[in-house]
Amino acid sequence: MSATQAEPHPLLSVTDVTVRFAGLTALGDVSFDVRAGELFAVIGPNGAGKTSLFNVLSRVYQPASGRITFDGRDLLRLKTHQIAAVGIARTFQNLGQFPHTTVLDYLLLGRHIRMRSGIVLGGVYLGPARAEERENRAYCQRLLELLDLARYRDQPLGSLPFGLQKRADLARALAAQPRLLLLDEPVAGMGLDESQDLAAVLLDIKEQLGITQILVEHDMAMVMGIADHVLVLDFGRVIARGAPAEVQANPDVIKAYLGDDAGSAAPESARQSDIAAIDAGS
Repeated sequence: MSATQAEPHPLLSVTDVTVRFAGLTALGDVSFDVRAGELFAVIGPNGAGKTSLFNVLSRVYQPASGRITFDGRDLLRLKTHQIAAVGIARTFQNLGQFPHTTVLDYLLLGRHIRMRSGIVLGGVYLGPARAEERENRAYCQRLLELLDLARYRDQPLGSLPFGLQKRADLARALAAQPRLLLLDEPVAGMGLDESQDLAAVLLDIKEQLGITQILVEHDMAMVMGIADHVLVLDFGRVIARGAPAEVQANPDVIKAYLGDDAGSAAPESARQSDIAAIDAGS
């Protein structure tokens, strides 16, 4: 590649990030880059450090060392409440929604970071405040249509099946118009059909909205089928990174999922099931 064809700077750059809790290293010298528009997946066995990584990126945790830049900005200088304003949104594995709030109003809550009218104008609901309300409702309506939630817009969140509640949480995060979307196990607790539907939605978000996504997920078939690049963590350290096909063939990844001695660690049927999960999508 010539100098004039050099790749652009990454949207997100994580360099030698270490997180410790009372002597326990949750993340050790973790480094990776994420390009704009990419669907980047982070996988690993339970306890590998995936959630700790997300908590650092969303500024819930302060790392012991390392550097993180987002679009050239030092992310570690920001407070938690400033993350949405710079263009980062997150979904959560465990839902903490307002069950009596309608789906549309839930999206409008996520939209607040883009609202400009103050308390006075919003209270009297005149002029600019009324126009802004219409604009924000129209934007949320488009998101509902993209995520196939439009028919539920006026229903309380708590009345929806779990899979639709998860999809509504994704729409809430998108309402903030993020440049980077952090997805914490978005298909956890879903059935096969729901998982496949949501995987298609994530591809639509990438292709139609151009939003960069970092996905933490245990569903290997989904990850290998939609991710551009995959990072594998084990005991808080990076053991592999690259395209899905490269990661699937990496012996360290198979070892992390199956153990040092696969022959004695699990029955043959269980080993075959794990291998099939890792290989799915190839």
